[in-house]
Amino acid sequence: MVNLTKWSGLVATIASLVVIVLPAFFRVTHPQALTSLLVGEVAAIALAHSAYRASSGKQASLLSVVAAIISGLILVVSPLVLSPFDPFLTIMLGVSLVVLAGGVLAGLDRVRGGAAGRRSGAERLAG
Repeated sequence: MVNLTKWSGLVATIASLVVIVLPAFFRVTHPQALTSLLVGEVAAIALAHSAYRASSGKQASLLSVVAAIISGLILVVSPLVLSPFDPFLTIMLGVSLVVLAGGVLAGLDRVRGGAAGRRSGAERLAG
């Protein structure tokens, strides 16, 4: 579960970075561009922190998990409300679902993670 959390956190962090730059390629409304920028940054920070903690042998912090899940939900809903046109809508929904999945997997690792999630990286490498 630790490797899944680590790699999904990395992929979701990259997806958050795509969310940040996506409005630069499409004509979107000003509120949608701001939402993508601000919420995408929060999601990227939270998911990168969760991936870092998973790779260093610690469980994701609760604040990072909650921030990633809430950011993912906002990113899923925002293009439906603010800029519902294709291809922006399709790309944004797909990338936002990846962000949401990364937050949910970090949360599952926090709730369900066993001894492997609480060992340090050196202990995991030695074993």
